[in-house]
Amino acid sequence: MARKWLIALIIVIGLIHLATLSVDSTPLHWVLKLTPMLLIIALAVTSPPEGKSARAYKTLIVIGLVFGIAGDAFLLVSGDTSFMFGLGSFLIGHLFYIVALLPRVRYSLLGLLAGLPIAAYLVFMIMKLHESIMADSSQSGLWIPVLVYVLVIGTMFVVAILSRNMHAAIGSLFFVASDSILAWNKFIGEVTMSGILIMASYFTAQLLLAGSIANVFRSK
Repeated sequence: MARKWLIALIIVIGLIHLATLSVDSTPLHWVLKLTPMLLIIALAVTSPPEGKSARAYKTLIVIGLVFGIAGDAFLLVSGDTSFMFGLGSFLIGHLFYIVALLPRVRYSLLGLLAGLPIAAYLVFMIMKLHESIMADSSQSGLWIPVLVYVLVIGTMFVVAILSRNMHAAIGSLFFVASDSILAWNKFIGEVTMSGILIMASYFTAQLLLAGSIANVFRSK
């Protein structure tokens, strides 16, 4: 019951953050952006691990979430340097997610085929990002870090699918969506309602990754 209330609180505060994105208040954005992540970390920490090697899985997911909130904090500060630190924090977080999921991978033809559309999409994104970033000499230095990030998040999605953890797989898909909108909006062209779309998909992704520890959204 306590976890249900915690999830409800995460959703409510996340929705308030989305509703106040246009408000010109830096302290408000810091509070409303970071509080849902703190609560998501609390959900992960208090979730009972289930199954073999579940404690290690829980630890790695929690560490990934901590790097996620660090990335959030960096992105709240404007400038390319802060963006790079934020990108690095999220990258490390994704690597922890990958390490957590790898022992649970069960290779199957169906699982690999399910990852093909995302693989094709990521190739498309890489081509578009390369074209746009390299056309601007002031941003060309970001190309390699961005490329590495795209490859890592693509790997996380495929690993999540092959782990057969529905929470992690759907969460990873939302991560692909969130980061795609963020990258397109920053490097290629303006995306309508980008702030709302990015944060809604991002909070959903992190909540599902935290929920994957104890499958908190499963039907009973």
